[in-house]
Amino acid sequence: MKPRFNLPKPNRRMSRQPLVLNGPRRILMLSDIHIPFHDVQALSAAIDFGQQENATDIWLNGDMLDFYSLSSFEKDPRERRFADELEMASSLVEAISTAFPKANVWAKMGNHENRFDRYMTARAPELLGVPAFSLERVLSDAGMNVNFVEDWRVAKFGKLYVFHGHEIGRGGGGQQPARWLHMRTQHSSVCGHFHRTSEFTSKDINGKISTSWSLGCLCDLSPDYMQHNQWNHGFGFVDLKKSGTFNFQNMRIVDGVVY
Repeated sequence: MKPRFNLPKPNRRMSRQPLVLNGPRRILMLSDIHIPFHDVQALSAAIDFGQQENATDIWLNGDMLDFYSLSSFEKDPRERRFADELEMASSLVEAISTAFPKANVWAKMGNHENRFDRYMTARAPELLGVPAFSLERVLSDAGMNVNFVEDWRVAKFGKLYVFHGHEIGRGGGGQQPARWLHMRTQHSSVCGHFHRTSEFTSKDINGKISTSWSLGCLCDLSPDYMQHNQWNHGFGFVDLKKSGTFNFQNMRIVDGVVY
């Protein structure tokens, strides 16, 4: 249809298509590791669970790295440098690849990884768009042999939508992040980001039932910048069928024991 008026053209970015993983797969979801502030005991428990359940895919669901040194917040100079974080993240990916030698490893970019682009925008805008200075290239050069999933891109595991959590709007998620997520997606969904295990189920007027979940984290539960919080350790496991249906387990970890 020809426009009736001579209006200026808008700036419009093409919407990113979801990354779709089809079944059958058995997917271990690890969210909010925040290297170098990760919790070794919790991580080990999650990896052990994935081995016992014969995981075919490892999904690192955002904020694998904290990128502390690139933060716009006030920083303690005694904490680890950016290069140290990269080295530790490479060691983690190597350990996961050793534990799951036949598995596909995916790394979803979260809001903490997004600190890299914000840093580049503020400090070196001329290098934006240069492949050698992209975050994926930097991580690859650091030895992380994974399938990268760009920031803001949604994933679908069959009929389950997967987010880090920051993509769907601002807010703390309240006391039940899963409900917050469900109100925005109106679909079976899972996210991390809030460091808290929760579940919410609804039924529409036609009787269709759907459930959303939020994942616990795998990092220090009492960091200096937020010593008092409602965080807990946890992870997810998806048994994805060829039909796109799935069974989701939202696991908690307490003192290194999976529940």
